[in-house]
Amino acid sequence: MRICLLSLDMLGPIHNGGIGTAFTSLAEALAAAGHDVTLAYPADHTETAPLSHWVRHYAGRGIRLECLYARGEDKRLALAAYHWLKRRDFDAIHFHEWRGIGHFLVKARRQGLAFRDTALICQLHSPSEWHREYSHRFATGHGELERAWLERGSAEGADLVISPSRYMLDWVREAGWRLPERAIVLPNLLPAGFACREPTRGPVGELVFFGRLEERKGLALFCQAIGLMITAGAPPRRVTFLGKVGEMGNESALRYIGRAAQAWNFPWAVRNDLDVLGARDFLAAPGRIAVIASIMENSPYTVLECLAAGIPFLAADCGGVAELVAEEDRGRVLYRRTADDLAALLVRTLRDGAPGARPAFDLGANRENWLALHQAPLAAARPEPAGEPPLVSICMATFNRHGLLAEAIASVEAQTYPRVELVLVDDASTDPAARSFLDSLEPRFAARGWQLLRNPENLYLGATRNRAAAAARGEFLLFMDDDNLARPDEVESFVRAARHSDAEILTSQFYFFAGRGAGPDRIPEMPNHWIPLGGPVPLGFFANPFGDANFLVRRDVFEQLGAFSTDRASFEDWEFLLRAATAGRRIECLPETLYAYRVNEAAMLRSMSLTDAHRSFRRVMRAWADAPPSPDMRAALVHAADMGMHELHKPPPGARLPLNGAEAFCAVSDEALARGDRETARNLMAQACRLEPENRELRLALIGLGGGDPAELDEVGPELLPAARLALRCLRLAGDMAAAEALAARLAHLGVQP
Repeated sequence: MRICLLSLDMLGPIHNGGIGTAFTSLAEALAAAGHDVTLAYPADHTETAPLSHWVRHYAGRGIRLECLYARGEDKRLALAAYHWLKRRDFDAIHFHEWRGIGHFLVKARRQGLAFRDTALICQLHSPSEWHREYSHRFATGHGELERAWLERGSAEGADLVISPSRYMLDWVREAGWRLPERAIVLPNLLPAGFACREPTRGPVGELVFFGRLEERKGLALFCQAIGLMITAGAPPRRVTFLGKVGEMGNESALRYIGRAAQAWNFPWAVRNDLDVLGARDFLAAPGRIAVIASIMENSPYTVLECLAAGIPFLAADCGGVAELVAEEDRGRVLYRRTADDLAALLVRTLRDGAPGARPAFDLGANRENWLALHQAPLAAARPEPAGEPPLVSICMATFNRHGLLAEAIASVEAQTYPRVELVLVDDASTDPAARSFLDSLEPRFAARGWQLLRNPENLYLGATRNRAAAAARGEFLLFMDDDNLARPDEVESFVRAARHSDAEILTSQFYFFAGRGAGPDRIPEMPNHWIPLGGPVPLGFFANPFGDANFLVRRDVFEQLGAFSTDRASFEDWEFLLRAATAGRRIECLPETLYAYRVNEAAMLRSMSLTDAHRSFRRVMRAWADAPPSPDMRAALVHAADMGMHELHKPPPGARLPLNGAEAFCAVSDEALARGDRETARNLMAQACRLEPENRELRLALIGLGGGDPAELDEVGPELLPAARLALRCLRLAGDMAAAEALAARLAHLGVQP
């Protein structure tokens, strides 16, 4: 079977993401079973070696890694993935709901445009609304509504949805997601070569917070529990934080820990550089226990890896965590999600030693279940719509633009769809050349059975388009501007999508081009500016997510919705589409770029005054005000309030250090040293050196804190004198006189007074 796994998270380019681990592990298992496996990575981002390195790395494992090198917002990455995949022939495509990377795949298949014989499989891992809810984060922009729409659509249009936990299936259903009939639970797989062991027990002296350093992973609760342990007179000997540094409120989690640790009387460290196998080896060292303190989890790899490797751990009983742990072991390693319960369990563990736990399922059998899923065809046959192709009436308004109009008409004449009529309405053009050109069109239109109508006075766009629609004979209306250029298969694609999807209104992608000259010879497949989605409805109250005025609509639906309003203002398309959406009409947006949109200085939107803009937007607000109360309206109001709270509580302006960079570790190391916590300062500086191993100044600073390799003192040159002097002062303050004397001698050799 030819299988593609499409993921924005990938082991190798990304250090230790859970989604990347899941997709890479599945790819390894499928390749080992003899399948032809491709990993598709849409982005160009790497945290480690160049992507070319990882292409060779995966090739050595029998897996083809394809890097698409796309950039931009989530929907642009998803659209790039669609265009790449539609030209290839896979039996099955796996994708995650996270960031909606599969959104356009399921839309294209629903619209009959691609993937007719391909199974589309969505894995549920981390919906953004779920993550934001349990991370206690306000909405920062309208992008959250868009991302949630992309994610939800990815799952709802799939043939099969797979969740690693029953909990997440229940959560998305309660959130209103309409999942396909086939929605199953299959726990995640472990990477190839992951060594499984029996659970180990023994004394514990070091607590290891295991997970990303952020609110949802329980960092605040863990620090509170440590404080309770100190109050109870039972502190740990050492604490290590193992995971990427995130944010806590408006500050770095690293700085948050530094503030919390001011009351600690023991050293602490952070390791943010380890991959899956490195983290396992770190945790397996004697005397350590992993603490997984999450506020909420789906099916965390942190727990699965500890269970499989026999590593001692404690975890919050939340989300899908308990589904991973054998029922008889849950009472020993799981705790209620409170600081008091965690502190009590930690004190007991330090006193009695680490408890052991086993997985709730057989890891080998789980692997076989994943493989069995791919032993039979997964895609159901999809019949082609029957019946005669419907007539499509292209409704076009024009005013004093005969040169551009000629190009637009030529693109209509080039359509591949057999049943098209053009209804052209002149909005009382005043230019003699334009009127003469219209006269010349009469015989051409008559020969084709097309219609040319003229307004007795200028009525503006809404009324002129309505007149074209009223005269149209087609089952479908396609509105088109007189300066746009249609792709030859525009009408054919729209009709195909309408008949396959049962959508009542369809929009599409489009390509901007500038000037009054000829348009592009070929319309590129990727839009170069706006990417409409056809929704979501709540976003439609703030911006137009639906599409441009160049849309296809069933004529009866257009009439039932009352046609366009006739204000002498813009945004009649946005207003109409919002009215349609709030009335429950089905709107679909094609992933194909079906026309070129001309931008010129005389265009209405570009020449709009502030007064015109206000009048036009009031037109949209009228559609909002007229809409009946609905869940979509409530969602829009909640989103607006959420964004307002974000504005009140957003961080102050100014430069911030990269969360996971060496500079951030140096800053917190300096703060620890200022408090007299030399061992913690050394631990943090050592981590800075791991992140920038070639930085000799950092290595000298580490030597000054009593760490590192003293032999490096022999390599001190003039360019490192400031760092060397600082290291010398630190060594003397620490009483490490032997190292201080060696460094002083080196400085004297360079002719510098230490």
